[in-house]
Amino acid sequence: MHQKRESLAFDVVFAGGGPANLAAAIHLKNLIGDHNNRNGSNRVEAEIALIDKGRHAGAHLLSGAVLDTRALEELMPDYRERNCPLETSVTAEGVFFLTEKKKFAFPFLPEPFRNKGYPFVSLSRFGAWLAGEAEKAGVQLFDNTAATAPLVEEGTVCGVLTGDLGLDRQGNQKPDYLAGIELRAKITVFGEGAAGNLTDELQRAFPVQTGSSAQLYETGVKEVWRIPAGRMEAGDARHTFGYPLPSETYGGGWLYAFTNTDLSVGFVTAIDRTAPMSDPHLNLQLFKQHPFVASILEGGTLVEYGAKAITSGGLNAMARIFGPGFLVTGESAGMLNMQRLKGIHLAMKSGMLAAETIFEALLRNDFSAAMLQGYETRFRNSWAYEELLAARNFRQAFDNGLYYGLLQSGMELKFPGVSLASGFLRKKEGSGELRQEKKRFSGAPPKPFHPDGKLTFGKEECLYRSGTMHEENQPCHLRINPSDMAEICLERCREEYGNPCSRFCPAKVYEFTETPEPALKINASNCLHCKTCTLADPYGIISWTPPEGGGGPGYKLS
Repeated sequence: MHQKRESLAFDVVFAGGGPANLAAAIHLKNLIGDHNNRNGSNRVEAEIALIDKGRHAGAHLLSGAVLDTRALEELMPDYRERNCPLETSVTAEGVFFLTEKKKFAFPFLPEPFRNKGYPFVSLSRFGAWLAGEAEKAGVQLFDNTAATAPLVEEGTVCGVLTGDLGLDRQGNQKPDYLAGIELRAKITVFGEGAAGNLTDELQRAFPVQTGSSAQLYETGVKEVWRIPAGRMEAGDARHTFGYPLPSETYGGGWLYAFTNTDLSVGFVTAIDRTAPMSDPHLNLQLFKQHPFVASILEGGTLVEYGAKAITSGGLNAMARIFGPGFLVTGESAGMLNMQRLKGIHLAMKSGMLAAETIFEALLRNDFSAAMLQGYETRFRNSWAYEELLAARNFRQAFDNGLYYGLLQSGMELKFPGVSLASGFLRKKEGSGELRQEKKRFSGAPPKPFHPDGKLTFGKEECLYRSGTMHEENQPCHLRINPSDMAEICLERCREEYGNPCSRFCPAKVYEFTETPEPALKINASNCLHCKTCTLADPYGIISWTPPEGGGGPGYKLS
């Protein structure tokens, strides 16, 4: 029986509180304000809402990050006067190849890898600041609000449905139950980061045209440290590749000195359904044990921990970014340049282009798909498209291994457009069948890792530093069909892959017990909302759905 729900009507609803949608909402308000100041008799009025599932602005935002300020300068030329929370700028940088005990510095840095002069930024603090600027501009912000599905009527998106509150684990209504509401809009903008549940629904609801290659993802695991002075100078940026990853797995680490004592340290690991045994959390702990990194961190204190999936396929993997009644921005649209390890500026630019398209639609009172196609036209005429075009083959080249990828990226820098990934100098062992066979589970249990509690930490201790909180008595938001649980999790996956979900999850959500009988325990309250499980699960049987609004991590420094 269809449940009648309360409905709120807006002109524009932004689903997701990251830099893409926040920049879009601010820019749209600015465009409307400028227009109304010039045209008193032909004013545009628009009710604009932005929803965020985190319990406060920036709670779910996590990144390295070094910020290219190009889009920020376009959006807010006076961002420094507005007290934008940027850290110190990069003054010294280096890229290193790590073996188990040694490091080898690259003799020079190609232009795309250079960061000198760009500021470090805490994305959670930056997002909270942008949210404040959006509120000042008149955008209605709703935190603690999780959208569970797009509203689709007669082939057009007309808003989003928010999640019910006050259900117990069995789905029964508790005394404080509140039904989710319909947030209706003429245009809905989806900017929910990598592997969003709403954009997944859009893929199923509409015949979305996909890019020429499959989308790729990584898991980034990050820690914020406070270290003794004298180890790194404020403004130092160091990137690494190699140890602890095997050469066939893409990834690498970073060390960013925000101050002489405040440090961002993290590690990125490729997500591969055919090789799901990798443990992103463990890779960061092993990275910290390398003498190069340990000498910097020893004697320091772990302050904050977090993890998130990263969209890295680039231009060639982008799906259509508009449709009837909707636009897609930021990482949800694939706006990230893995060659530069940057995406915030591209996300913000995509939001600004979306805002310009929405403004034109409001002026003309035309919200058709043909009108919204202007978003794609604007994108293809922008510097964001040019940047992604230049880096379009970078990430895919590393599918054939580290050394092949380095050769490809070097060729791409020297001869733009030449792609080893598309066949030139392809490795003889490049067949998918051979790579699949090489990555099969060996049957041997993983080597036990014993954190020391000083430099390295277990997942439980790290989780405590993430500020993660969930209402315990609510339906599990990580769903596996009972038949799949019995036939795949406890039989097929155990034999073929050794139940990798107990390793690839950076928050110990999935735990196998043997007594009184083999079972999979899902610790949903541990979830960091990183989406690694849905992307790394080799059988695709894990369904991530939003928990009650406000649940999840509470990042403040990441």
